[in-house]
Amino acid sequence: MYLFDCGLEFDEWRKVIVIFTSVFVTLAVSLYVILSGKTKKWLVYTLVTAFLIAVFGWEIWINFGLLDGQHVTMRRSDALNCAIPSQINWLTNSIVDMGVVWFGIILVNKYYKNSPKPFEKFLWPAFLILFIWFMGQNIWVEVILYHNQIGNDARISWGPLMPLGPWYNPALNVFGEREVTFQAQSVWFIGTFLFYYLAIFNYRRFKGN
Repeated sequence: MYLFDCGLEFDEWRKVIVIFTSVFVTLAVSLYVILSGKTKKWLVYTLVTAFLIAVFGWEIWINFGLLDGQHVTMRRSDALNCAIPSQINWLTNSIVDMGVVWFGIILVNKYYKNSPKPFEKFLWPAFLILFIWFMGQNIWVEVILYHNQIGNDARISWGPLMPLGPWYNPALNVFGEREVTFQAQSVWFIGTFLFYYLAIFNYRRFKGN
């Protein structure tokens, strides 16, 4: 297995395992519910759209440093570049992002006991559930999983969902030597509005089917 030839340290193994496990679980569950017909069309369209938004809204830009940013290979160790090559890094991250959106929708469904109300129209409690989940997981990603890849001294590219780019990127909070930065958090702040709107739009479009 090529991973054993990359020279990963313990912390890097942990990151790689978390990422690949998240990708595998998201894809496996997605294929199962789609092929078994156990999911509805509005949800499928919402998740596919969420994946595309993640790809073109920020992941491609961050990965390749397209506009005044550093390429991901400059922000990671050689071992991580070997384990998750930049050619697929944007893809694995986007799949995980789609899973994040999906889990957010599941949380809303659980809170409302599978009632259609939060997707028939905008409801603040549903929005707050998504907001807390999206922002909470993204803070964890920046502080723990991708420390020094998207925070601290890393210079990440401008992207459509990061409208102020690297030019205005203050640290919002600091956990020891680890920062929560404005630019990285703006993605899911904007994304909360966007993904909730998409869920409502597709639910109405397909009349809940």
